[in-house]
Amino acid sequence: MKPSDSALLEEIKKKIASDANLLETTVWSQKDFEFLSFFIEEKAGCRLSISTLKRIWANDYQRLPHISTLDALSTTAFDKNWQYVKSASISNRNTKKASALKNGSLGQRKSYGKIGMGLLLVIPTVLILIGNVKAIQKRKSKKTEVADVVFDHRKTLENQLPNTVVFNYDIEAINANRFFLQQSWDRSRRVEIFKGTRERTDVYYIPGYFTAKLIADEEIIREMPVHVTYEDWFIAARQPMSNIVTFDRDLWLRKDYLGIEAETLGSKGIDTNKDFQLAYYHVKDFGVNGDNLTYKASFKMNPLENVDCPIINVHLQGKNGYYWIMIGNKGCGSELSERVGDKLHDGKTQDLTKLTTNMYQWNEFEIRTVDKNVHIAVNGSEVFSTSYKTHIDGIMEISYFFNGMGMIDNVELRDGQGEIKFSDEFQEYLENVP
Repeated sequence: MKPSDSALLEEIKKKIASDANLLETTVWSQKDFEFLSFFIEEKAGCRLSISTLKRIWANDYQRLPHISTLDALSTTAFDKNWQYVKSASISNRNTKKASALKNGSLGQRKSYGKIGMGLLLVIPTVLILIGNVKAIQKRKSKKTEVADVVFDHRKTLENQLPNTVVFNYDIEAINANRFFLQQSWDRSRRVEIFKGTRERTDVYYIPGYFTAKLIADEEIIREMPVHVTYEDWFIAARQPMSNIVTFDRDLWLRKDYLGIEAETLGSKGIDTNKDFQLAYYHVKDFGVNGDNLTYKASFKMNPLENVDCPIINVHLQGKNGYYWIMIGNKGCGSELSERVGDKLHDGKTQDLTKLTTNMYQWNEFEIRTVDKNVHIAVNGSEVFSTSYKTHIDGIMEISYFFNGMGMIDNVELRDGQGEIKFSDEFQEYLENVP
């Protein structure tokens, strides 16, 4: 294994640990590695086993891990595959070397050992530049606009699922080796496209307000929203995250709240004794500005033997930003994070324990936002407040994500003037079920 490869892998590991707020790697617990596995799956769309992660972070390997593992780690850290990051590092080192040779005498005075160390020290600088994804994408986007790249779409159905979406594009003027179309944040939903073609179809199995991406050599050159709506609530589960299983209305619980039985999950291959995600969606234009709203819902979870920290993720997706509010069981505050607009709060570095409750009983939840000032209440008591700067804009999706058996009730969304724009107590569904 080359020293430069080893040094590059170490920097990637440090970046991942920092982003995941997992510091002091020598004292990581089993739960920390479980979180790291989930964190990488969320970022890269594939899961690395806990034993693999322990071996990599302990440097217990004689040669570099498999390329698929390296790609997952590189994508998690910098949204680039291993070869791209490595090439960028080599390119930067060669530039430094050429500069030193040009200056001649300066390079001759340095020992070979110092030169080698200098080349390794270049790597962190390169990674910092690569890691500034937002800035890079902004610059690339401006260059692409000049080339007038075509990228648009047409849904083939309205308010129905699955929904085939037809994408149109023109990549003929772009100089790149490979091109991809990615239907959302989910890297597993990426397909390759080729020059000489203008059209690609893809299926959306779940509703949502997605951001489709046109990619050239791992660089996002154009993005656009794809609003896949549905006429009713929609239930889906993931195990693993790349595998989506959906449930028709006749499989839902026949109760005055929204839920599903563990046996029903099992009938479609979801093993509740292993990690899985259960999600409820309602997707449409709610006619509510995300910067001024009041949102309420009730929720609870049923215990599962393998879930030590039951958690709900409440998601309100706007055109330009979103709410991602996590609430967990008592004792699980470290596992939570809260994202509103451009503001992120992480339970690893901030006390979020007030956002914990008894998840095995019904809880009332409320978000009240006035001019980007957010107040969150659980069971009638304010437990968290924050503010943000960027506009969230119109709410286009309400969704809930559980890491176990969860259910919801009494959903209500009001605009800034207090007018109810959406509500559901699930009584109508109970009455209409035979």
